[in-house]
Amino acid sequence: MGTHLAKIYRPIGKFHIHCTGIWWRIIMSSARTFSGHPMIGKSSTDNHTQNLILAAEREAQMVSAFARLLITTIATVIFLAAGGLKLPVMPVVLGYLGIYAAVSTISAIFSLRRFFNPWMSLVFTAVDGISLALLIGFVMKITGSPMSLHGAVPGFVFMFSILILATMRYTIGPVLVASTSFAATWFLFSHFAGGGVPNPDADPYFFFGTVQNSARWGFLGIATILCLLAVVRRRKTLEAAIAAANQSANLSRYLPDRVANVVAEQGIDALASGQQQNATVLFVDIRGFTGISEQLKPAELSALLNEFRSLISTQVEGHFGIIDKFIGDAAMAVFGVPDELPNCEDNAVKCAVSILDKMKINNERRSSAGQPEIEVTIGVHCGEVFAGAVGTEDRMEFTVLGDTVNIAARLQEVAKNTESGLVVSQVLLERSGDLSIDEQSWEGLDDSTIRGRTGKIPLYAYRMVWMAPAPSAS
Repeated sequence: MGTHLAKIYRPIGKFHIHCTGIWWRIIMSSARTFSGHPMIGKSSTDNHTQNLILAAEREAQMVSAFARLLITTIATVIFLAAGGLKLPVMPVVLGYLGIYAAVSTISAIFSLRRFFNPWMSLVFTAVDGISLALLIGFVMKITGSPMSLHGAVPGFVFMFSILILATMRYTIGPVLVASTSFAATWFLFSHFAGGGVPNPDADPYFFFGTVQNSARWGFLGIATILCLLAVVRRRKTLEAAIAAANQSANLSRYLPDRVANVVAEQGIDALASGQQQNATVLFVDIRGFTGISEQLKPAELSALLNEFRSLISTQVEGHFGIIDKFIGDAAMAVFGVPDELPNCEDNAVKCAVSILDKMKINNERRSSAGQPEIEVTIGVHCGEVFAGAVGTEDRMEFTVLGDTVNIAARLQEVAKNTESGLVVSQVLLERSGDLSIDEQSWEGLDDSTIRGRTGKIPLYAYRMVWMAPAPSAS
């Protein structure tokens, strides 16, 4: 019997080494495709998100490693308790369990922070698929059974447990590698090492003995445990995602969406330090609000302000800006923060013009309803600002500070003396490109004096289309 087994193991052992070499090259060439790094993608997430995903991958590998050790223990106990030592396939089964335990231990070591690398999960998964396929092949050769009965081997059922373990990861790589390595290794084995005439005395009922059936029930229990573990982990992931969404939603009630996302991901400290950056600031105010408020009841005044703020918010957010704050009948909006965005100057100019257009349409409706019209004045300027959270420990708010903000506020005051109610700085028009593209819509102001400033800044007032004089008949 020993000589017979030696003749079988020798060529199969060489084939095992050959298969391992093939799959190692496949894994190394595909690691970048199936590992966590390409799935993350810097174009879609930032470094903080990448670190969170890598941490989740490391935790998944650690859970998987300890689950594998538990599986090894359960399978070994079942095999020994059911009398597996009396079977001719005992050396193969115990050898497989020993390899599986060793790989599980190595996987646990590589789940430690200083050793962790996402693509290593592909190696461990490939070893699982390859070794299981070879185990089934060894069993078929030792028992002299035809290769077509490979599905009757209890170990075949264990492949489902390997797939369940692979689904605990956060990339598709382990699942693909597990199924592909198993299928390809079995195909190669059955065609190149599975030749020969089956033993006519082989008993097909061998695969349905007490030990084998106990193994099947054990593998069913293992799959159930893994499914429960997977459900618990996904439940925790879902709860964490819901908690994060609720936190972001609550923050969005008090902070602009993009700022709330930063706070939710990185904490308030990410904003407290602040940063110097270029931005565009827009101020808008209701003309003659004091006179309007005298004519309206408190409830009507509240409705007017809500209508005004809703219109401003819609236009600002629609042009990729954020509302910094509402101050009574005025609003301050910023474009290009907290992260500098391209075309923030052009977005701010288009937003200001759009506010005037929408306000005109809204006033036509208000006028027909017998309600007072809402006229606004707008000032827009761009330049360097400090963007961050300011205030005390008890009360902080995100805002922008600097000379650019002061100038934008003063331009809104200058706009009160213009017909359109919109004044911007020349530097803003130049950066946005609107001055060269649509020069007829802007008119330079002779008086560029700004209250509180000694120097002058070239200013332009918007010339609304419906304000332009009609062409004379020739």
